[in-house]
Amino acid sequence: MKRGKSFITLCLICMLLQSCYVMKKSDDFYGIETSTQNTLYLIDISGSMEGIDEGSIKDQVMRQVGNKAGNTVSNTIGGKIGNILGKQVTKQATKLGAVKRKLIPAIKGLPDGKKFAVFAYEDNVKKQSLELRTATNTARTSANIFVENLRAGGGTNTLLGLTEAISTPGVQEVILMSDGLPNGGPQAVLEEIRKINTNNVIIHTIAFGEDADHNFMRTLAQENGGKFITSKM
Repeated sequence: MKRGKSFITLCLICMLLQSCYVMKKSDDFYGIETSTQNTLYLIDISGSMEGIDEGSIKDQVMRQVGNKAGNTVSNTIGGKIGNILGKQVTKQATKLGAVKRKLIPAIKGLPDGKKFAVFAYEDNVKKQSLELRTATNTARTSANIFVENLRAGGGTNTLLGLTEAISTPGVQEVILMSDGLPNGGPQAVLEEIRKINTNNVIIHTIAFGEDADHNFMRTLAQENGGKFITSKM
């Protein structure tokens, strides 16, 4: 019994460690420093984003600990509570979970007055705000609630997401988070963006997962003045 309680305590600590990102602030996002540009964060929430994100060595270790802890919590406590806690510990291992761990602190760290917005896409586009918002405590909190509540599912209409993003009035840079597996193929997306990005909106790309299409994500960033990053960095 004593050993069982120790396991539960350890697992709950791991769960808290995995969830503490909601309390952090950051002035960069995967090495992309917060700029003075009007920024739109564009998140892929298609079904493939439920896949595992290998991430950095640290991320891989945390995932292994989290998965083991989640299973232990679920099996030891049992019932609905154990199941809920187990899922809470393990859910951050996905690509979308990796996005949340880094993006929420980055949004919390946005300076007052910066213009930003958060969109997410699968088959359709979900918008936290229809227009750019000025960073305040209320705006940052609202955006992070939107991000935290995102769930993966559906197709990968990257072209629609990008079109909606770069056509938003005032947007100067877009940060795309995806595994880079767009519906219709990457070439069609690249060709269309070449036509419609007439305002020279900067597009940064961050690729998640071992199966990410790095060539597509790299080319998209290079052709639009942005940086290409992988979650393994």
